[in-house]
Amino acid sequence: MFTTTTICSLLLGLSLPDAGPGLHFIDVGQGAALLLQGEAGELVLVDSGPASGSEALVHALAEHGTNDVGLWIHTHFDADHIGGFSLAMTGLDRRRPSPDDLAVAQLWDRGLAGPLPDSEAFALYLALAGSARQAPPPGSVYAVPGLRVEVLELDPPPAAAPENDRGLALCVEVGGLRALLPGDLSAERVELAAAACGPVDLLWLSHHGAADASSELAITLANPEITVISAGHDNGHCHPSALSLALLHGREAWILDAAGVDPRGACPALVDALGPQHQLVGGSLWVDANLDTWRGGCGGWAAAAN
Repeated sequence: MFTTTTICSLLLGLSLPDAGPGLHFIDVGQGAALLLQGEAGELVLVDSGPASGSEALVHALAEHGTNDVGLWIHTHFDADHIGGFSLAMTGLDRRRPSPDDLAVAQLWDRGLAGPLPDSEAFALYLALAGSARQAPPPGSVYAVPGLRVEVLELDPPPAAAPENDRGLALCVEVGGLRALLPGDLSAERVELAAAACGPVDLLWLSHHGAADASSELAITLANPEITVISAGHDNGHCHPSALSLALLHGREAWILDAAGVDPRGACPALVDALGPQHQLVGGSLWVDANLDTWRGGCGGWAAAAN
């Protein structure tokens, strides 16, 4: 399945706005992938979306004019966060080895402690990452000019914690912007991450806006100027939930896509849950260090105003 971003990139060869440091939220469908850019164009990737979103991921890198990635972080091992990795590594030609393969200097993930997924996506990730992958200790920092990424130190998850709660939470500085990237953590762990990183300018809402991944306390501690939600148009989880959107009712939020937008779908309609400052992107989103936003779609990149 092709996402809006993939189809448009294939047809038009879109280029990004002329901007310095920023965050490129990639429309990978139901999953998550984010590209962070430093002052001189250095790139950090966070997660890789599902396998079906790998084309969008590769074309996003092409928009930045490179196949070099300084650091690739996978917050946890669910397939909608690591599934695009193996295909994206092969570049546009889908062959490996070949000249357009991605060159990744460092790979970070949550480590191999605790129960591990029994999935094809995870097996492919381990096989391809090999000895290059590392589990960064809490407090680890990756920094280049205009970009700083810190792995937050949270209380250890319970022994029986699900995969989502074993994930990394990241506190990021992009230019003068501060952002919290909590992966798919549940609300209690997002609260810990928000207390450690907040207040922030931008929050990437945990677990695609699932009802159990946000709380009033988490939002209060993070206190974001804007929130970004990554979800798929046809996702069977009905992400984002009306409860999560209600927590953001009076705040600016950008939603890449969502179940419940199409009234013919199986999920409850979201029209009554959307706040006055909630915007449906319908593609990818670029946020620069000044919190200015651009939508990416078939017409190119266009400045977006709430």
